[in-house]
Amino acid sequence: MTDEADLLAPFDDEAIERVAGKHDVTADELRELLRRHQRQARENPGVEDIVYEWRSQFHGDPLLHRTEEAYYLRLRDHVWDEFADALDIPETALFALLDVHADQTRRDTGAGTRDGEQLMILGRE
Repeated sequence: MTDEADLLAPFDDEAIERVAGKHDVTADELRELLRRHQRQARENPGVEDIVYEWRSQFHGDPLLHRTEEAYYLRLRDHVWDEFADALDIPETALFALLDVHADQTRRDTGAGTRDGEQLMILGRE
């Protein structure tokens, strides 16, 4: 069973608070969205498997950086669309979720995106 705190390990409380303040969500709501997203990746098909799949299927390696805690990825928009559909969250919540992933990734790696891309952090199991 996954420790709920482990699901948030790649994200700083400061980033969560800052991003929540810019969107129509509370910091606690954003934390729960992050947990749901991380659980979803771990359960289907698993973080290691999904990162391997994306690295072998996508043109250009989406892996920006890897630590003991997390994978930092730059992915095409459609990947987030699939997660958002599965999470069944409103658009305002999705924007907050995207923003916290982007904010944390930029702070940790300095990476940015090009048109049609989004950043994603997946905690390692």
